[in-house]
Amino acid sequence: MQRIILAGIKHSGKSTIGWDLSSRSGLYFADLDDLILRDAQKYKTVRELYREQGSVGFQNQEFESLKHFITINEGKSFVLSLGGGTIENGPAIDLLKESDVKTYFLDADLSILYGRIIKGGIPPFLEGDDPYNNFETMYNKRSGLYSDWADVHVNTRGLKPAEVTDIIIKKTLQT
Repeated sequence: MQRIILAGIKHSGKSTIGWDLSSRSGLYFADLDDLILRDAQKYKTVRELYREQGSVGFQNQEFESLKHFITINEGKSFVLSLGGGTIENGPAIDLLKESDVKTYFLDADLSILYGRIIKGGIPPFLEGDDPYNNFETMYNKRSGLYSDWADVHVNTRGLKPAEVTDIIIKKTLQT
């Protein structure tokens, strides 16, 4: 059984790699943001949910959606991409620690991620006088947390998605 968790900062390629890994391995793929929106049908985007419910409300929904996914997929193989902030959701991380999963931290460059994020406008968690500084602070904190938590650290800098998938496949087969 292979249960792969892709984690990292927002826009680090988790979903892209997840879809590629799924298509190449035959494993079922799910994106936690999509599961959240499925469960919280009132909202069209996770940004909308976050704006209306705030951090605590969003994290509660994130945990419930993750718990539901883990429960219905007990004993099954899958690839799941987490949200960029899941690492700061204690109950969600505790649930994953108790589950039979292998976690991969997709580590990407700060400036590239920031550029990807602001293409869709400044998200609520970066609003303020200096969104770049807010992102840099968040990036440094979350990168450290993901590095400490994940089973495997994958440096994605300068790599194409297929190359990152190759690394994950190789590391998965080694265990």
